[in-house]
Amino acid sequence: MADKNSFCALPLSRVKTIMKSSPDVSSISQEALFLTGKATEFFVQNLARVSLTNGRDRKTLQYGDLAEVVNTEETLQFLQDIIPRKIKASEYLEFSKRLEEEADE
Repeated sequence: MADKNSFCALPLSRVKTIMKSSPDVSSISQEALFLTGKATEFFVQNLARVSLTNGRDRKTLQYGDLAEVVNTEETLQFLQDIIPRKIKASEYLEFSKRLEEEADE
């Protein structure tokens, strides 16, 4: 039976595909693949835990909880484009219109 610590919850074939999508990567050892998968798993668990702790409802994790943590924690701000705060379509249209007006000036 495999050791509990040698199991990765993420599909390593997907992790490998993502890693190989970088033009700088030519080959990936099994050890590097496993460690990258495991580190990613721990990162996602930590992000979920922090978001749940800081969220409005401590029993259910909502998208807004993730977005709030990503937008307030300096170390997570690299994820702002991936997990943005939700806004209404009307707010976006108003914002877009203001940007166009400023560009025309």
